[in-house]
Amino acid sequence: MFSRFGSRLKMLTLAGASVALLAAAPEDVRAQELTVIGHAVHRSAMTGPTGGDFASEWATKNRAVINWLTLNVQAVHERLYREANLRSTTIDVGFVANRYFRPQFQEMFEPLDEYLKSMPIEGFDEIPKAMLDGLTYGGKLYGIPFRHATTGLHINTEMMRSVGLSGLPKTFEEVLEYAQKLTFARPDGRKVHGLILDLRSPAIISDLAAGRGGTFMSDDFKIDWPGITSAVEAAADLYKKGILPETYLRWGAEDTITYMQQGRAAMAIAPFGRHVNFNDPAKSQVAGKVVSIALPTSRTMGGGAAAVKTEYWAMVIPKRSDGKQLAWEFIRNASTPENTIRGALNGNGPVRPSAYKDARIAQLVPYAPAEEAALKVARSPFPGFEESSRVEDIFIEEIDTVFLGAKSAADAMRSARARIEPLLPKP
Repeated sequence: MFSRFGSRLKMLTLAGASVALLAAAPEDVRAQELTVIGHAVHRSAMTGPTGGDFASEWATKNRAVINWLTLNVQAVHERLYREANLRSTTIDVGFVANRYFRPQFQEMFEPLDEYLKSMPIEGFDEIPKAMLDGLTYGGKLYGIPFRHATTGLHINTEMMRSVGLSGLPKTFEEVLEYAQKLTFARPDGRKVHGLILDLRSPAIISDLAAGRGGTFMSDDFKIDWPGITSAVEAAADLYKKGILPETYLRWGAEDTITYMQQGRAAMAIAPFGRHVNFNDPAKSQVAGKVVSIALPTSRTMGGGAAAVKTEYWAMVIPKRSDGKQLAWEFIRNASTPENTIRGALNGNGPVRPSAYKDARIAQLVPYAPAEEAALKVARSPFPGFEESSRVEDIFIEEIDTVFLGAKSAADAMRSARARIEPLLPKP
């Protein structure tokens, strides 16, 4: 079952894909071909200049050719799912975002437990259990985490000092207190907003719940209604006080970047990777002034890192691929501790907490200790299921009624519960 190179040998082809070429291979030599579908960031994480092209190194060593199919997020999943449901497919490795995972994966993708047992991934136990749980159905693992985006708290320290605040917030209550004090008008009349959030989805609002120990939805599809109701109340209060911008009901992630770069916001709860955007000397007016820390929990919980949102991508193998063995070799190579670090140097979010302790990462990523602390406790805001998009839409509709003053948070979440719970998978 687990022969080194599997059963497939394909002719080298360049059609419609980027290819990792074999070094000095004779023209008449046939090479194993591996087709990988994902977003451009997955390819760049494995082939970038800073950490090096470890995908091509693997291909050369294994006399293989990698065909990269890079599409936008939606198109990646549509193409992969369509191919995985065919009688046969030329796609061997696919990248899937956690919120797109479905129980139907048991029919579409290869369970990986036997591969792990026969040819283990080095140091696999280090990969966060919360990620692996979200990739497990019926007791079997269907994906290997590769990339994550975990929430952090970004703070403009110059603005903080300008309003008399010394020291970074150590509890969730202090974050809210700082947000109030950091909402002010500049001498030129421009308003500064003390705290901004990406979007109004349950995934984003759940970060406010995490500050008090709450969440949105567990892996068994149970919603933390008290926790999320409290988070909606907190978000609505931020909006009512003008801490969140008036335009928040039309907000997008790009607005968070713009407001922080222009000094129109003092703090943001957003993925750690935004640190680069906020401090980009070519685009940001506040470059070098924004620090990124783990969002703290409440005083009653001790103020440690909150179990914030983490979104992640995992590598899967279509069940009807005829190159499963080679696919597993590719996944194993991409998942080693060393290549996790090299991928991080190429801009990837490393799924191994130990990567943040590497000297190379510490030199390039000043927030590495904070992201490591957050990643250790972070969790997916909700598992993938068929009606997840409708659930998000309903949640946003209801929270908007709170922001507009038409409903209380309690009334809106009662309405949301009546609409959402019939859509949730039954145990």
